[in-house]
Amino acid sequence: MIVTFPHMGPLTVAIKSVFRRLGQEIVVPPPTSHRTISLGARYAPELVCLPFKVTLGNMIEGLEKGADTVAMATSHGNCRLGFYWPAQEIILKDLGFRFEMIPINYDRPLEFMGEFRRFGGGRGWKDVAPSFLFGIRKLLALEELEILSMQTRPREKERGQTTRLFKKWHAILDEASDNRKVKQTMERARSDFLDARSRGKKPLARIRIVGEGYMMAEPNVNFHLQQKLGDIGVEVERSYWLGKSVMRAIRLDRKGRREHERAIREATPYMRYPDLCTGCQSIGETIQAVHRGFDGVVLIMPFTCMPEVLAQSVMHKVSEDHGIPVLPLPIDEHSDEGGVSTRLEAFVDLIVRRKHLKSNQVAVPAG
Repeated sequence: MIVTFPHMGPLTVAIKSVFRRLGQEIVVPPPTSHRTISLGARYAPELVCLPFKVTLGNMIEGLEKGADTVAMATSHGNCRLGFYWPAQEIILKDLGFRFEMIPINYDRPLEFMGEFRRFGGGRGWKDVAPSFLFGIRKLLALEELEILSMQTRPREKERGQTTRLFKKWHAILDEASDNRKVKQTMERARSDFLDARSRGKKPLARIRIVGEGYMMAEPNVNFHLQQKLGDIGVEVERSYWLGKSVMRAIRLDRKGRREHERAIREATPYMRYPDLCTGCQSIGETIQAVHRGFDGVVLIMPFTCMPEVLAQSVMHKVSEDHGIPVLPLPIDEHSDEGGVSTRLEAFVDLIVRRKHLKSNQVAVPAG
């Protein structure tokens, strides 16, 4: 068995580490590129959401490199993610690939670990459970590295220093083989990022990114959104982290579960049944951004994402009611980096001007 799997930000490194510990042979697809997206778009249904197309392209490139098994994340939520793997399996087999598809349900951890027992020669729970927990530990560390970079980039002493530090420590974490090395790496990384910050330098603004989880997590699909905003001088916070999502699922993050439930409650005035819509979380998280003093919100989503389209339909009203500018940023295979950069720069200019007018006590609309 030679396993491949789609990319999803830091999850790629975490899953790779789990497979290494289990002794499972793997094929990591090439980083998501224009070819990846073009392959997926060519063979996927036209109106399906972008993550389906990109992950399909990842699978094709992994199978081309010799894999005979595909591990694909799935869930039981109301997003179409739960339908990805059976549709992708049909498409790939119609293309002539011979392989086994193994769906891995990340929001049902016991099922998740049960599927992992099939890898590495069918090892027992005593091998699978520590490997699984190590993967979560590394995923949380990688996501903390992203948080450190988002906090440091608008304050960096030397332009580009944050990106260099992120690449350096990301590579070291990738090679870390046990919890002790992960802990030591993060201690040194935190120190480096703190040293890279200029004490007197303040961000132009604070922006929260909400929306669809895959689009937030995969930088090669969102045109490195976090880095672009940071380079402009904006401090960024993301509302979705896969590591926290898994921790909530295995009931090890009570605080995160309460925050999730609070966001759903915040959306109630705008959606009759907020608990039935994953996009409603974006509405609640936008309202929470107001309470926490953010200057603006970016709603990132695949162009045809049903939950986030619902959220977008009422986001203008949320923006008006709570006085916060919101930039909807739908992305599909036809989006280009230049267009995204232009929209982000214009949005930041609007926010900075609005902050200036507010500081001079001039009434301004949300945007």
